[in-house]
Amino acid sequence: MNKKLIASLFILSVALFMGCKDSTKIGYSIGEISSERMSQESFILENEIDSLGATPLMEYAYRGTNEQLQQANNLIDDGVSVLVVFPTDSNDWNSLVSKAHDKNVKVIAYENLLQYADVDYFFSFDNQEVGRQQAEYAVAHRPKGNYILIEGPDYDYNSMLYLYGQMNVLQPYIDRGDINVLYERNLDNWDALDAYIEMQTFLEKNKNVKIDAIIAANDQLASGCIKALDHMLGDWDILITGQDATVTGLQNILDGKQSMTVYKSFKDLATITADEAVINIAKGGDPEGVNNSINNGLKDVPSVLLKTTVVDTTNIRQTVIADGFVREDQLTFP
Repeated sequence: MNKKLIASLFILSVALFMGCKDSTKIGYSIGEISSERMSQESFILENEIDSLGATPLMEYAYRGTNEQLQQANNLIDDGVSVLVVFPTDSNDWNSLVSKAHDKNVKVIAYENLLQYADVDYFFSFDNQEVGRQQAEYAVAHRPKGNYILIEGPDYDYNSMLYLYGQMNVLQPYIDRGDINVLYERNLDNWDALDAYIEMQTFLEKNKNVKIDAIIAANDQLASGCIKALDHMLGDWDILITGQDATVTGLQNILDGKQSMTVYKSFKDLATITADEAVINIAKGGDPEGVNNSINNGLKDVPSVLLKTTVVDTTNIRQTVIADGFVREDQLTFP
């Protein structure tokens, strides 16, 4: 085979490859990327879509609700086959989803279910189970005493699911007087600073109240509570829950300040979502991993819900490190 023919075939193969890359576009609208987790998660999903030969189109709204809706609208106009939405606010998406369907675009709600919208699929974790795992761990170690519940923003549908799961466990203890909920609060954001201010304010107003457990909905909120307790009390013994298995949360566990976290393998979630979007949904099929349905106020949404794992000092190496979720050299063991 002569060199000119080889060169021509090479150019043709590149052109065909690029054509395949451009033929399927997957849009990803991200409303929140400030957390330690989400900054990695979007990168994994983008790379996986690209590795499957499709074109990822990524838009970041940085908590701007109206901006996210406009960006999602632009992704539809750009000709995506599938639109993946991780919303800042889970409400007011019905018109956008209707437009997507008018253009034969399937819509996946990612991690946070779009409310009262005709969304096609929901990819997430069993977030009621996350709340149950947090509360079950708490009552197993502190079956009696004063509890504080620090939750995420109420515009985040998952905050409701976490609380619902927690209360399913706690309510019998509350009813018989074993547990007293001193304080329950939905913060404005998933920020450690917000949790710090909230906890500091509570401690200033309740100087002589004994706290036995704080159910913090995720590691960032737990971290803020821990900083406030260190600042206001110095020495304390309070059970604190978390979620996401962040490096900060895991280090707080190793330092004896946070009791547990709930490990959600976002690497698996991002990879599965990308695979299903490119391989099945973009081609007009249904995702193979549907194992549940969640009602969003309008319909029962077919859902892919991954399992979660409780992590504490007894199993950090066997779970998050063994899975490659974090490296051992990122943590300082006692």
